Amino acid sequence: MELIETLQSLGLTQYEAKTFASLVAAGTATAYRASKLSGVPRARIYEILESLENKGLVMTEEAGGSKNYTSLPVDVFLEQQKQDWERVYQTAKSQLKQLENKQPEKAHYVSTVTGTESILSFCRTLIQNAKKQILLSMWDPMYSELLPEFLEKAEQHCRIHGIVFDVDQPLEGLICHRKNDYMSSLSANKWFILSVDSSKLLYGHAAEKNEKAFFTDDSVHLFLLEDYIWHDVLVNRLVEKGDQKQLDDWILPEMERFFDQKMVPDSFWEKDSGDPETS
Repeated sequence: MELIETLQSLGLTQYEAKTFASLVAAGTATAYRASKLSGVPRARIYEILESLENKGLVMTEEAGGSKNYTSLPVDVFLEQQKQDWERVYQTAKSQLKQLENKQPEKAHYVSTVTGTESILSFCRTLIQNAKKQILLSMWDPMYSELLPEFLEKAEQHCRIHGIVFDVDQPLEGLICHRKNDYMSSLSANKWFILSVDSSKLLYGHAAEKNEKAFFTDDSVHLFLLEDYIWHDVLVNRLVEKGDQKQLDDWILPEMERFFDQKMVPDSFWEKDSGDPETS
């Protein structure tokens, strides 16, 4: 049960979590009824109730020769947990920052970030800490996942520039990559680049692929990948000002010759074979 697992993550044992949840649902109950509702063995229920009482999560009342147990009101419980978490968070933050500041200056490095949630969390932290500029190259749906953070930084007048893929209405400062068969063939292998203030960089597989991304503050990585974003933006702006078909017909064969391998799907050329101007 998800609720029991959540309560356990807050520091309760499994039996304590079951008993507390049962008391929340019942309102007030005797030990016998709490045992029946929670599934906690009667041989353990008094011990568990006493433990919850010592933790301040259960209140007791003597009535008619029997002892009744009532859970702490949910709002009070949640506020208590919130305050406890905040104290733990602030203590951990303070102590970890002190340790971090004591470390000797390290050489530049590239570290690996693995998994959807880790990549998205890393991106959100970088975006939230951006002061002046965010440069990005990113496909949807990862862009949509991070859009609330981008919007917040845009409202703070942080400059957001770059290029996005499969996005209908990108933020001002972002352009949408032109669509053709070649770009469609790349959609199964989506990537992203996120550079913040030209000082921190995260790039790799799109978050939803649940694979790997790479973080670095190395100046060479930053220059190369920011320059890649700029060149992608530049080519797309040139295409916008000219004839997309004419430029693609020149750019894509040149790309194949440069890399000495076939990269453009046959469908790109087949669809134009019947064009009177190209026949």
